Amino acid sequence: MALEGSLRDFDLFSLFNMIKIQGKSGTLVLSRGQEFVKVFFDQGEIVGCDSNQVRMEDRVGTMLVRLGRLSGEELMQIVQLQRQTLKLMGTLLLESGKVTAQDLQDALFNQAMSIIYRTFRWKEGDYRFDSMLPLDLDREHFPPIPVDTVLMEAARIQDEWPEVQKRLPDLMVPLARTAKGKALKLDIDRELSTILEGQGGGNSQGSSGLSHEQETVLTYFEQPQSVQDVLLVSRYEELDTCKTIADLLEDGLLEAIRDQVDRPSRPWTTDAPAMGKSEEPEGPSTVFWPWVAALLLLPLLTYVPKGRNSLNQGLASLQPADLRETPDVVTRIRQAWALRMASPVDGGIPLAKSLGRPLENSINPVQDLTKYPDPLFAPFPKSATEGTDATRSTAAPEPTKDLPAKDKPAKAKGQ
Repeated sequence: MALEGSLRDFDLFSLFNMIKIQGKSGTLVLSRGQEFVKVFFDQGEIVGCDSNQVRMEDRVGTMLVRLGRLSGEELMQIVQLQRQTLKLMGTLLLESGKVTAQDLQDALFNQAMSIIYRTFRWKEGDYRFDSMLPLDLDREHFPPIPVDTVLMEAARIQDEWPEVQKRLPDLMVPLARTAKGKALKLDIDRELSTILEGQGGGNSQGSSGLSHEQETVLTYFEQPQSVQDVLLVSRYEELDTCKTIADLLEDGLLEAIRDQVDRPSRPWTTDAPAMGKSEEPEGPSTVFWPWVAALLLLPLLTYVPKGRNSLNQGLASLQPADLRETPDVVTRIRQAWALRMASPVDGGIPLAKSLGRPLENSINPVQDLTKYPDPLFAPFPKSATEGTDATRSTAAPEPTKDLPAKDKPAKAKGQ
């Protein structure tokens, strides 16, 4: 039986803690409006995460292209290959030889934690837990994450996030480098490949006066974009990235711009329309439906059977029914009788013409019965024996002759 409810009644801290204590395995689906987040548990530990708002390509792909590990064309080929083969994106990246297993594991971990920590900031939403796990989980490159670690970090983020949010503009407001930020020479430009290495020494100051983390975040703003867009490609946690952006704003290296700017295009979307035209057609041509209509109307315009006994009953039904033809002899006689009764003098011939059913040869085969006497009202003819019968009815009966003795009835005794 699935467990479901509202986050207002049962918050995420209690929900995650219950799953950990009971050692449940399954999928926790969190929804808020059009956003969906799936957290996969195995024996009470997190083994995967997915969201319809964040794709793996947005994190891993862009990061690899920015570091020079992949070109935009190479990444596009891997994405197309993933759609064709349905293999895991991580497997294809490793097969390309452009990324190490540790790089992929770090990217998947950061992606999952970013999604989960952002979900803990939801004030409302719905949850549903099903005891079903997808079969395509990348368990090889996604080691199980203890729930206690997630809850401790989520509690810290909830405590610090309100203060960080006050220091930032709206997450959708585009930010750009100031003149000071553009003129600053960064140490990271000399060794870009160190971005995917451990975070040790991340706070050490370089010759630019910025920490390694601050320089990394500053490189995300080579073109104006919003904080929300940066969070999709940052290799750091969402809270740490926002804190770094707030520091850069206060140091005068970034500034908010009010002009509307286009969202940064991802490397695989630059040539995507041209490459995908043959595989994913946009829709039917403008002349498709006119051709369909022409093909449907062509049989009607060129061939319509004249008789209702045609094999093509669908087209034959378009012809008007021939009601004037009466091939049945009995029916013709009945019609003739009806016309003769309606107009005995002329046989109903004019009436038949007015009804559009003229009689054959303009002759009614039924005779005019008015020329014959009506048997119901004609006088009864007198017979020749009518007088004799009357006399006999009034005459006295003849006397009875004596019967022989033997034929006479016996008298009763005593007479």
